[in-house]
Formats: sequence, C-alpha cells, structure tokens
Amino acid sequence: MKPSILIVEDDPVMVTFLDEYLSSDFDTVMMTDAAQALESLTSGMLTALIILDLFMPEMDGFEFLEAVRSQDRLNKMPVLVLSGSEKSEDRIQAFQTGADDFVVK
Repeated sequence: MKPSILIVEDDPVMVTFLDEYLSSDFDTVMMTDAAQALESLTSGMLTALIILDLFMPEMDGFEFLEAVRSQDRLNKMPVLVLSGSEKSEDRIQAFQTGADDFVVK
C-alpha cells in the first residue's frame, strides 16, 4: 500500500502536474477547495503529507494551516507549502502559521 498525499491546489495545470509526478509512488488525493479538504481531514481522512497552495478562493492556505495546527489529531501532520509567491513575508507567515517547508512553484 502506497502512502497518501493530500494536494490542496486550485490551479488545474498544477493539479495535473502533481498528480502525474507523484501518483506512481503515492496515492494522491486532489482537492481544489481548502474548506472541503479541511472537512475531510477533520472527518478522519489520514494522509502522510499535505501539499498546500497559499492563495485560493474562499479559504486561503494560511487559514487552512491555522485550522489544521489547532486540532490535536492533525497538528503534527506534515504540510509542504507550494506557492507561486516569492515574497519573504509570505514564507515567514507560512512558517509562523505551521508549515513544515515552503517551495516556490
């Protein structure tokens, strides 16, 4: 059984790329809505890693991170932020909010 990765990303091109790149070694779960992803996690979904975009409509990645880190069952789950932002303040805020790593797209 392959470990699973939850990818929370609203860009269809990036979703396709990540799925194609990772699906040979991981079970990938793609979600384009951070609120829906959070609901799945709080309902019991388990994943080895979350790959998270920061800038999405409705709930952004910072809000998602805060919600994940505030829950005992989820707060140790590794989160990799994958963002188009090269701003140091976005990187700093992501780490302060609980990201484990930050990669620029």
